[in-house]
Amino acid sequence: MRPILVVAGAPCLEEIDHIVAVCGMGEPSRGLEVATLKKERKRIGPLDDSAIPEYFQSTAAGIAVSVTSEASVVEDEGKRISSNIANFWDSCDGIMHAGNGYASPGLGIKTTLRGVEDMWQADDVRLLSASPRDSLGVFAVRLSEICDKCPKRYQVA
Repeated sequence: MRPILVVAGAPCLEEIDHIVAVCGMGEPSRGLEVATLKKERKRIGPLDDSAIPEYFQSTAAGIAVSVTSEASVVEDEGKRISSNIANFWDSCDGIMHAGNGYASPGLGIKTTLRGVEDMWQADDVRLLSASPRDSLGVFAVRLSEICDKCPKRYQVA
């Protein structure tokens, strides 16, 4: 998501980056970052158009806040997070289709952006299931793999 958020001019990238780092490493999140993201979402308000930068900014902030929540029903919160992530990528795909981005030979995209996310998530589940005791190690490896793909992701964004 980060390359799209950079292109969308998200003002709270530092807070989102911090939440990704501490949640993935088993550290408690900081209330300041969550409060900043909640304030930003409130400033943006309700949106009807998923093709504007604020939609991506608000959705990503909402996902980051959800990841930090102490939900009593973890399964329900996980479903909500997955749904919001899917909506984010579906909106990106809508923009790609509208701009004929999938036909661009320079991008070399073979599937939808949501399809890519679905494959990454399936790999995450597979790897975490195979090494449940090393979830922090799996997280570090997966984050590194995502970072390796960032130049291409910025090009697509």
